[in-house]
Amino acid sequence: MNYIKQFFQPPNSLSYFAFENDGWKIENCKNYDQKLNNKQISFLTYNVWFEKHNFNERVIEILKIIQQNNCDFVCLQEVTRDFQIMMSNDKFIQSTYFITGNVIKGYGILILSKFKPTFIIELPFNSQFGRTFLYLECQINGHSLVVGTSHLESMVYNEQARYDQLQTTYKELEKYKNVIIMGDFNLETQKDEQSISPQYADLWKQLYPDNPGYTFIIDDFKRRFDRILLKKGGSYQASNIEILGTKEIPLYKDNKPSMKGEVKTPSDHYALKLHLQYLL
Repeated sequence: MNYIKQFFQPPNSLSYFAFENDGWKIENCKNYDQKLNNKQISFLTYNVWFEKHNFNERVIEILKIIQQNNCDFVCLQEVTRDFQIMMSNDKFIQSTYFITGNVIKGYGILILSKFKPTFIIELPFNSQFGRTFLYLECQINGHSLVVGTSHLESMVYNEQARYDQLQTTYKELEKYKNVIIMGDFNLETQKDEQSISPQYADLWKQLYPDNPGYTFIIDDFKRRFDRILLKKGGSYQASNIEILGTKEIPLYKDNKPSMKGEVKTPSDHYALKLHLQYLL
C-alpha cells in the first residue's frame, strides 16, 4: 500500500507530501520559480461528502473526474481519512500532485497542486465545527499566486459566522495581489451574499449572471453553495467555469432501487472547474 501513513501530519505547517518511487515523502516548502508553459491555469473545487453512502463507488468516480480534468490545482472539502487513503493510493494522484500536509480531524480540507508550494498555512476560524482556511503560495512565471480553500460554517442560521470567517480570510490575504479562493462557502441568504467583498469577483456570477449555477440539488432544494472568488486587479482573468459531477454513479445506471432524495451522484455537491487566463 502506498497511501500516506503519516496521517497528513508532517512536523510543521510548511510541509507537503510528494510521491517518490517507494511512497509518499514529506518535503519542506522552498522558494521555487516554476514556469507555466501556456497562458491558462486550471482549478477544481469539490466537496467530496464525508458520508459512507456508496462510499467506494463514489470515490472511484471522484478520482476519475480529477484525472479526466487534470487541473493544476484541486481544492477538496469534507475529506475523511478513508478518502485520503483511497486518493493517495491512486496512481494518477501519485504521479501528478503535491498534497498539502495539514492535519485532517474527522473531515477537513486539502489542496492538491502540480506546483511546489513556497508556503502552506492553515488558519483556524472561530467555528463550532472546527472549520479552517487553508492556503498556499506558488511562484509561477516570476510572480506569486495564492490559492486557498475553505468549508465555511454550515446551517442557514450561521450566516454571521460565515460573514466573520470570510472577513478573516480577506484580512489574511490583504498583502497578496494574485489570490483565488474557493470551496463550499454555504452561502444562501441575502446577508451571505453581502459577505462577498467588493475586492473579489464571484466568478460564476460574473461570467453567467443569468444562470443560477446550482451546485447542491436534493429534490426541490437547490443552492449555489460552492463558490470561486478571484481578487480583482491581479494578473489573471476568468475565461470559463463549468459544473462537473452531475452524472449518476454507475451503481444507479444498473437500475439500483433508490429512495426519494437519495444522492446518486459522486457527491451531494457538484464540482466547479475554472480556467484563468494569464494576462501578462
